[in-house]
Amino acid sequence: MKTRLAIACLLLPLTAFASDRPPKWQPLLDSTLSKFDVYLSYRGDQIMSVLNGTAPADLKPVGLNPPGQNVFTVVEQNGKPVLRISGEIYGCLTTREAFGSYRFRASFKWGDKKWEPRLNELKDSGILYNSRGDFGVDYWKSWALSQEFQVIEHGIGEYWRIASSEIDIRVDPKAPGAEAPKWNPKAPWVAFTGSNNHALAGSDEDRPGKWNTLEIVCFGNRCVHIANGKVVMALRNPRYQDRGDSLPMFGGKFQIQSEAAEVFYRDIEVQLISEMPKEYEKYFKD
Repeated sequence: MKTRLAIACLLLPLTAFASDRPPKWQPLLDSTLSKFDVYLSYRGDQIMSVLNGTAPADLKPVGLNPPGQNVFTVVEQNGKPVLRISGEIYGCLTTREAFGSYRFRASFKWGDKKWEPRLNELKDSGILYNSRGDFGVDYWKSWALSQEFQVIEHGIGEYWRIASSEIDIRVDPKAPGAEAPKWNPKAPWVAFTGSNNHALAGSDEDRPGKWNTLEIVCFGNRCVHIANGKVVMALRNPRYQDRGDSLPMFGGKFQIQSEAAEVFYRDIEVQLISEMPKEYEKYFKD
């Protein structure tokens, strides 16, 4: 009896320690894309006709999980699955599962191919988070309601509103000639609503020609964009408009965009969290 008690006492600290460990990272990518659905809208050379109203009346989006699609495929590199996105058709790879508070991370590297209508534009993709609802509700008719972590050459971690989503970001006033206002952790909070739909990352962390890492951390109503280990934006109060009501937008699915550029992703994984990591708390203090 005493021996059993002694063993139990020895195990107690180990059990307590194990319970305090953060949850494991969950890999999302495998060789069969078993944790994802595929939605495809239109080829790049069709997309502008759809937007300007000149597309044939019978032109329809490709749809959900089309058989034989080759826009989103998996190749193996060094024994690990790597997602290849051709970019030829607009659309997304979307998780079947929705996540609440989390850390999402992945690595990406650009391919060589580009397609209409972005042949003369920077290579573009993106991770859409807190996604919900129907596909095709955004400007490009290709994605579901969400917030965007932009993946673009020299702009990793920029922000875009998708459909009726809204959020608050600390930004400086838009500089003359700049595409959008830029994140500054010391600037006042600004609501991104209506035509105010794009914020630049605080710094350019792009590593051209190399694998780049990205991470999205969201806990409750606070989110952080991280590029190659550096915080490039903090955001708060994610929400969306629904028939005149402003509704909170906490948690949801992830979408990985196909947007007229070839791109590769690997090490796609998510970790559920029970608090905002302490190193990011400072970005939300008023």
